[in-house]
Amino acid sequence: MFRKYLPPALRKFLLPALAVGLLLFAAVHAYLAQRPQADVPPPIPPTASPFGQTVAGAGLVEPSTEASTTAAIAVGSQLAGVVATIHVRIGQEVKADDLLFELDKRATEADLKVRQAALAVAQAQLHQMELQPRPETVPPQEALVKAAEANLRQAKDQYERDKQLPRDAVADQDRYAHEQAYLAAVAQCDQAKASLVLLRAGAWQADRDIAYAQVEQARAQVAQDRTQLELLRVRAPVDGTLLQVNVRPGEFVAAAAGQALIVMGNTHPLQVRVNIDEEDLPRLKISAPARAKIRGDAAQEELPLRFVRLEPYIVPKASLTGANTERVDTRVVQVIYALDPKHRLVREQKVLVGQLVDVFIDTRPAAGGE
Repeated sequence: MFRKYLPPALRKFLLPALAVGLLLFAAVHAYLAQRPQADVPPPIPPTASPFGQTVAGAGLVEPSTEASTTAAIAVGSQLAGVVATIHVRIGQEVKADDLLFELDKRATEADLKVRQAALAVAQAQLHQMELQPRPETVPPQEALVKAAEANLRQAKDQYERDKQLPRDAVADQDRYAHEQAYLAAVAQCDQAKASLVLLRAGAWQADRDIAYAQVEQARAQVAQDRTQLELLRVRAPVDGTLLQVNVRPGEFVAAAAGQALIVMGNTHPLQVRVNIDEEDLPRLKISAPARAKIRGDAAQEELPLRFVRLEPYIVPKASLTGANTERVDTRVVQVIYALDPKHRLVREQKVLVGQLVDVFIDTRPAAGGE
């Protein structure tokens, strides 16, 4: 619609000029798009080995507890229950046997009182047997013996008289009755004497043994409840620092294997568990100098390491770094090094438990050759 307002000469050269301009724009754009880009340096340079020849590995910072796989101690509970009180906080240093937290103990305390009462009853019964015979019970039994002896003498006298009299002087029925009365008096006298002997002998030894066993059983039940009360009070197994507290008052905890209610370990000094590929094991020198570097440290400050031990068992690699080229089917040997607790990075808490660091171990020949 604008063509009728343009001069004829301008309309003749407008479209060719526009086509030439677009062609030039396309050529410039293609040239700029294909031009190689300059390499942009990373914001933080990757860690570099401080040695000319080295064996490198990923190191995991951990406490200095002597253990395989991991040195962090996962504290659990031997009993299930509801957490009543927590006595510690994260980062606190504790000594062995310090109280960490308590479970609700009201039910166990009530049961302990019942067991203590049962123990008191069993002890009283045993003491009662040990005091037998009671001094007050002997005189009445002695009196019964005397009465039985007197009755025996009377019956015997009557029986002897009947034997001395002529046969027809005493009726056969009376003679038989007097004889039976004499025999009954003999038995009653023997019974009274035997009862006196039994009374003076006290409790039977077998009954004493049963009573003593009942006392020991009740005492063991009391000790069982006291042990359970102590198990409800979870204590620190070793000296160390609390790294995690995964319980809160009111929570229910189960006596499950591997449940880390509190994670702790000795952080003085910290150690580094280095995973060395088994292919690098022939080049590894145990006593060679080793250095660690913190990932992301632009200054790449070195942390000197002191050799502690080598785990003599090669294990599958479990600690992964996240690199794209990392193999997950590698088997590694684990070497433990200790960090200098006086190093600045350690003192400023730039190195923490569970942190991944890059470790370099010198493999150059020692001075003078080997």
